Amino acid sequence: MANMVDVATRAGVSVSTVSKVLNNYANVSTDVKERVHEAVEALNYVPNAVASALSSKNKKRVAVVVFVNNEKQAIDEINMQYLFGSSSQAKVEKLEIITVFSNIFSDFSKVELIQYFKSLSISGMVVYGLHKEQEVFNEMVLEEHFKTVLVDVPIVGDMTSYVMVDHQEAQKELTIKMIKDHSTDVKSILYLAGRRDGFVTDLRLQGVVDACDEMGVKLNAQYANFSERKAIELTKEHAFDADIVVCASDLMAIGAISALKDMDIFRPVCGYDGIKLLGYVRYHIQTVKQDFYDIALQAIIEVHRLLQDNKGQAIIIDYEITRINYEDVIY
Repeated sequence: MANMVDVATRAGVSVSTVSKVLNNYANVSTDVKERVHEAVEALNYVPNAVASALSSKNKKRVAVVVFVNNEKQAIDEINMQYLFGSSSQAKVEKLEIITVFSNIFSDFSKVELIQYFKSLSISGMVVYGLHKEQEVFNEMVLEEHFKTVLVDVPIVGDMTSYVMVDHQEAQKELTIKMIKDHSTDVKSILYLAGRRDGFVTDLRLQGVVDACDEMGVKLNAQYANFSERKAIELTKEHAFDADIVVCASDLMAIGAISALKDMDIFRPVCGYDGIKLLGYVRYHIQTVKQDFYDIALQAIIEVHRLLQDNKGQAIIIDYEITRINYEDVIY
C-alpha cells in the first residue's frame, strides 16, 4: 500500500505539504493541490484517518453528544433527526464527527470526563439533551475545555454557543391560540411540563404562565417528565377540572389523549415539537413544530465557526404553530 512519502515523492513536494493538502489548509497553491491529488489517485492512497485525527494541528474532529431520556415509553424521531442533520452538515463543513451517548460517561468524575473527551482527540462538540442534573458535564462546559455548541441550553461564553427556538414565546403563542380558539369555555388549563431539571422546561413553563396571566385563565402545572405514562396518570388525576390540556411535548400529548379516551371525556389538547408520530393520532392537535434537522445543521455550522476562533453566540431558530396531519407522514 502506498504511504504519504510515496505521494510526496510522486508529487514532488514535502510530506508536510501533502498533509496540508489532505487536511485542506488554505495556504497551499492550486497547482500543488492538483499535483498532490493526482498522486493520491494514481497511487490509490488512502489517508490514515486515525493518525490525522490525532494530529495536534487537526481541528476537524467534533463529538456529537446525545443525552438519552430513559423515561420515554415511545421512541421518537428527534434524536435521529439530530444525528442525520449533524452528519449531513459535517460532510459539507469537512468535519469528522463521532457520536457519543451519555450512558458511556454517566458515572465519570469531571477529571475523567475531560480526559475521556481529550482521548477522542476532539476540538469541539455539539450537545443534545443536556439537563441541569448533569452537574459534571455542565461544569466542564462552563469551564470551556472545548469549543461547544449546546442545543436547547441557553449558555453563551467565549467558546460556547447555543442553538434553539424561542421556547418561552412559542409556548405562550400556542397557549394563547388554544384559549382564543375555545374562548367561551376556557377557565382553567392543565399544563403537563417536562423534567424539573430541564433548561427548556423552565422556558416553556414561563411561556404558559405568561399566557394564562395575559388571558386571565387559571393554571394547574404538573411535571410529567416527558413521559407518556406520567402524562396518562396526571391527565386522569387533573383533567376533569381543566378545560384544555397543554403539553410540553407531543409524546406527552399522545399520553394525555389516551387518558382522555379512557376517561370518556373530551378536552382540547396541544403538544410541542411537531414529530411525525403525531400525524397518526386521530385527534386535532396543534403543536409547536421545530425543524430538528435544521437545528442540527445550524449547530454544526456554528461549531465550525467556533473552530475558526470566533466567540460564542446565541442562535435562535424559527418555529411554526401548526397541526401535523396524517397525510403529511405518508410517503
